[in-house]
Amino acid sequence: MSPSPGRIASEWLAYIRPHVRPYEALGRGDRRDYIAKLSKRVKLSDNTLRRFISAAQYLEAEGITELPSEARMPVAAVERVARIAARQPEKRQQLLKDVAEGRLTIVELRELLKKSIRAAGKRQRISNPEEPLEKRALAVLEARGVLKRSHAVLATFQDMEHWPYFDSQTNPVVVILLSQDRRIVAMDDRSLGGTAASFTRKRREFLRNILAGTALYDLVLVFASIWQEDVGKLIGAMRPEMRQRVILFGPEA
Repeated sequence: MSPSPGRIASEWLAYIRPHVRPYEALGRGDRRDYIAKLSKRVKLSDNTLRRFISAAQYLEAEGITELPSEARMPVAAVERVARIAARQPEKRQQLLKDVAEGRLTIVELRELLKKSIRAAGKRQRISNPEEPLEKRALAVLEARGVLKRSHAVLATFQDMEHWPYFDSQTNPVVVILLSQDRRIVAMDDRSLGGTAASFTRKRREFLRNILAGTALYDLVLVFASIWQEDVGKLIGAMRPEMRQRVILFGPEA
């Protein structure tokens, strides 16, 4: 006999965790069928169950797979933390801790989210987000003595033969051609973020694309205004020969 919808809602993480891996292993159509059958069994909507899975995936990415019996972590709170983290990733661990320990309510998180959106907009205006990535990238390369801006030849990433090897939602933006055989690829995290599901997925894909870039290009330029810390950790974990191929920079460059 399945637990009641009310009990599942209050203990959603413990309930949904056994379903996360089977769900992830399925294709898009099969996932829809899986959720539909689960929805019929537990009397919860498809959307509710998808929110449970997305929130569980986000928490797992932050190292949380179970909660102490006294902790409270509503799905709506996880979703709001994820949206705040899309703009202020350095706050996510403390926010999750405060929610679990009862120091932050969903209403308070809603206000923090509004503030984070306003602060992100202000930061973007200050850092001149309209300046194209290629202009920033060329300035960084010139400052490091790699090339002169006037000598750069630019190409659209989708025109290169390597594009099928990258995750499409977070793929590089521009390729700088040094010669027929020497190429630099530039990436940008400014358009990423969003819901709990998209934040977790796009962050993972963005980092994975950096790794792909180091295998396929001479240099990988990474403009990170949101995920500086995450990209920095990835670079620190790379082998030295790969680490030397990545240049991380941000709005201050």
